[in-house]
Amino acid sequence: MADILFTADQNYAVRIPAVVKSIQINHPGIEFTIHLICDELPEDLTERLTLFCKSCGYAFHTYQVPDELFQDAPVNKHYSKAMYYRMLAGDILPKTIDRVLYLDPDLLIINSLMPLWNIDLGDCIFAAASHNMESGIVDSINNVRLDTSSSYFNTGVLLMDLEKCRRLVHPKDIFSMIDDSGKMLLLPDQDVFNGLYGDMTLAIPDNIWNFDVRKFNQNLILSGGAQDEYWIIRNTAVLHFCGKGKPWKPRYKYRFAGLYRHYERLCELDGWKIEEIISPAGSPEAEPEPEPNF
Repeated sequence: MADILFTADQNYAVRIPAVVKSIQINHPGIEFTIHLICDELPEDLTERLTLFCKSCGYAFHTYQVPDELFQDAPVNKHYSKAMYYRMLAGDILPKTIDRVLYLDPDLLIINSLMPLWNIDLGDCIFAAASHNMESGIVDSINNVRLDTSSSYFNTGVLLMDLEKCRRLVHPKDIFSMIDDSGKMLLLPDQDVFNGLYGDMTLAIPDNIWNFDVRKFNQNLILSGGAQDEYWIIRNTAVLHFCGKGKPWKPRYKYRFAGLYRHYERLCELDGWKIEEIISPAGSPEAEPEPEPNF
């Protein structure tokens, strides 16, 4: 049994079934519980997500965030409440859960997650991958910008020790960093995570656990041609569709869009038809662009 966490608004909640379907297909016989921390979702969407997860054999739980948890949080057009949900999962999820694997809704699982789920975190609170392991230049810039010494971790895939989170991750520390460094934060939630918890994070290889599909050609060259598409399919567990372009949008230019649409089609066969859920004004083509997820 393993616990998977998403955080999403309505636009990205509709993408969760593709991730869940990819988990189901690549984990036969393993029981997962799916958790979603969100702003208020339409009741119909919550019911559809519950039924879809049930069709995959998984329980599904949603959590409305207590207002008092964020009463002192800086919130404006750059800092929404949702950006805090990941880091404060220990305060939001039930105390009976001591470990959770957070996943962004814009990825696919194509091999087993269990080696990551079972990893020994030691004294660390989190496990995450850096997308800058091939070069120290970006890390050096971020070290100066955020006054850190660790790699700059991508927060799209996070293994979280919730017991340690409840002891060591405090809302006031997060809010204070935003108040003190707001103008220096380029990717607010990710910058805050790295600024406060980078040195408490276990580094895991991104080509296995958080592969940025935009960097396929770069990775192929750096590996001397070894890590080609066949290698990725055989070895990588998580494909992450980072950045503004998304594989469900027209004219997506990076690899693995066909694989993503295959999982979308499998969801449709299970009754998940996005066009019945999203109105024309909120269609995938009209979704607001997220910040680039470097």
